[in-house]
Amino acid sequence: MNAKQIIDIAKKEIGTKESPPDSNNVKYNTWYYGHPVSGSQYPWCATFVSWLFKAEQGLCKKTASCVDMLDWFEKRGQVVKNPQAGDIVFFKYSTNNRRTNHVGLVVSVSGNCINTIEGNTSTTSQDNGGCVMQRNRYSHIVAYARPKYITGTLTNISDHKPLEEIAKEVIQGKWGSGNDRRQRLSNAGYDYREVQKLVNEMLRR
Repeated sequence: MNAKQIIDIAKKEIGTKESPPDSNNVKYNTWYYGHPVSGSQYPWCATFVSWLFKAEQGLCKKTASCVDMLDWFEKRGQVVKNPQAGDIVFFKYSTNNRRTNHVGLVVSVSGNCINTIEGNTSTTSQDNGGCVMQRNRYSHIVAYARPKYITGTLTNISDHKPLEEIAKEVIQGKWGSGNDRRQRLSNAGYDYREVQKLVNEMLRR
């Protein structure tokens, strides 16, 4: 999987809420624990991030703990200083002794602002808000971790062209052919199969 695919998965989850409110009963916890759970001992920002990688669990530790997740990336030398789209970002909002208590996914970076998608957040409670939301973050950042995506990490998803434009470029020969085309498109964050399908459709017109 690549960064764009993970971000696309996350975007589809925006608006998901725990039910009832303040229960931590949410599908990401159900997936992690294997059954529905409820109670303050089940915060779910980390299970949300873990869930995003459920199809490729070698890229991120399956855990309900932000600390364990950060430790996992540190042991693998995957903590980075400069964030990119697809990175995992760790925050600290509480005053407890844990070095991180909240985690999310980086969608894009603009100057000192990172745009994220996070689980269990809200505009009134940054790290225990009960909803999946897209947020702009400037502070309280502890670390960034970079999953070893199979086809690379994207620097800025917003820079991507529409698939129809990419398909036209493929037809014009700008993306090579065969395996070279597949690799170049994948490294740039595009779904090769979707692009090729569109190319085939355009050639039949």
